[in-house]
Amino acid sequence: MYYFRWLTSKTIRQTAELIDTVEKILNHQRDQLAPDVVIRVGNAVTETRRMVRSAAPVSAIEQQAARLEETANAWLKNYPDRDIREYVLMFLEIAVLILGSRAFLIQPMVIPTGSAQPTLWGITSVPLEGEKAVEVPSLPGRLWDLFIKGDAYIWADAEVSGPVTAVEKPSTVIPFIPFLTKATLVIAGHPQTLWFVPDDYGPRYGFTTSKWQPLSRDFTKGERILHEKIRSGDHLFVERVSYNFRRPHRGETIVFRSENHPGMTPNTHYIKRLVGLGGERVRIGDDRHTYINDRALTTNDFGFEHVYSFDPTKKPEPDHYSGHVNGTVWRWARGDWGPTANFPDEKTEYTIRPGHYVCFGDNTMNSADSRYWGEPDFPQERVIGKSCFVFWPFTERFGWNRR
Repeated sequence: MYYFRWLTSKTIRQTAELIDTVEKILNHQRDQLAPDVVIRVGNAVTETRRMVRSAAPVSAIEQQAARLEETANAWLKNYPDRDIREYVLMFLEIAVLILGSRAFLIQPMVIPTGSAQPTLWGITSVPLEGEKAVEVPSLPGRLWDLFIKGDAYIWADAEVSGPVTAVEKPSTVIPFIPFLTKATLVIAGHPQTLWFVPDDYGPRYGFTTSKWQPLSRDFTKGERILHEKIRSGDHLFVERVSYNFRRPHRGETIVFRSENHPGMTPNTHYIKRLVGLGGERVRIGDDRHTYINDRALTTNDFGFEHVYSFDPTKKPEPDHYSGHVNGTVWRWARGDWGPTANFPDEKTEYTIRPGHYVCFGDNTMNSADSRYWGEPDFPQERVIGKSCFVFWPFTERFGWNRR
């Protein structure tokens, strides 16, 4: 009955809010007030709450609310800068809610690399020169591409004519904002600042060798130095509830901590597809299928519908579903062994330790995973959740991550 009256009566709602406010202030000031004052205000709160939860007429509740407010104003102390205190308290409550949700419910994550492509895309760049040359959109067009598609354009023209004499590696301007980078390119003794440049802009645009040694390169004033489009990685929510009640299932895209696992980047988060569970035997066949206890995973297995949808007559390619590649197939496709040291051929089999997992990236030609790490498996306790919902950018991948 109370909840129905609360929903239908503004007076009931306002009185309930008054009760909570007076009780909160009384609890804050309890050690500063005289015992009889504490009893008097407490009795007023109790009586008002009793009337609100009974079938008392609304008019009687209004009168009791007025008495409670009068009692509170008479005996409770005024806070200095009360509005500021309320705002601080509100922000603290919001912070606790956010931190609690992040720790136990959902956690935002940015896909930084391309190891999960084309399921989830990391940060990529597209040079816009040569055959792909395009004009930079107008400001409204750039803002649309940035906020909706996650695409940012970078370009720079030479400020003077002459040869490149020095090239500076990019550095982050503000900590924790990795995309805000700057570098200095010296042309004929004139330093020119470049913003938002990729980490490998020097070798990519022919300013330096792969070891960042300057190359002979001349520019004319006004000539385009660099021009490309940076695509933001998928931003997604990691769901952290399910694994409190069950273990991850094969085929799910899981997120786990690297800590100091051999071969992984220390103390960061990885996102891979779970392939093998503790106690199982795993190997990768030359047919690009993973075998668990001698049974091949196929498109009929949950989570692998797209991974194994490749054309077996074509060589595996980066950023395309190409199955899982061992060393033999990698050498056939690329001419070297690649990151496949743990599975050099289809006969090599690894037995997963109890309580451990083996994971592969969907982008098998561009993924450092259990084929490469110093120890192919990692403890299941490091798993924090599974991919859930891509909330930005607004591409065809926006929405629930069903792959």
